[in-house]
Amino acid sequence: MPGARRSSTGSILVLVLLLSGLAFLAGLYLGSKYQAPAPLEAPATYAGVRVKIINDRDYYPTLLDLLSKANKSIYIAMFEFKSDTDEISRIVEILISKAKRGVDVKVVLENTIDVNELTYRRLLDNGVSVRFDTRAKTTHAKLVIVDGRYVIVGSHNWSYMAMMRNHEASVLIDNPEIAAADASYFMSIWRGE
Repeated sequence: MPGARRSSTGSILVLVLLLSGLAFLAGLYLGSKYQAPAPLEAPATYAGVRVKIINDRDYYPTLLDLLSKANKSIYIAMFEFKSDTDEISRIVEILISKAKRGVDVKVVLENTIDVNELTYRRLLDNGVSVRFDTRAKTTHAKLVIVDGRYVIVGSHNWSYMAMMRNHEASVLIDNPEIAAADASYFMSIWRGE
């Protein structure tokens, strides 16, 4: 059956060439439709910005310290806030305590993460302003804004794994202008925009 083998190999070769040709033509067509994105604007420059890198396990004590010292406002947008361990429950306790003392505490949680339900209930039942984000968008942010001055942003979710086990990278920024810009962004999420 040597002839049958050549016929099969020939058919495969023709098919590969045909598909390659179609892919090439599709690339030409789509390439003519492609428009490069507009150039990025120059990033804003802020004077007097202080930044602290808070990777891995450095995040948790930095966060606790910052939240404990808050006396005006705490705004949080968090993808996952899993308060099922003592470490993460401590954050919930601080937020409840601050809200009871008159600090403006607002928390937005991602609505598709089941573990957020427990935290949502604990915060809501204890007087903290908390809501789930709109179903139209996913809140994947990990954003904390304190007293209109400090911002923590990065990859840390609020879970034991993120704070105690994973490799995570975040920064603490000390700058009122940046905090104001991020607070404006937070409020747009809070309003469901």
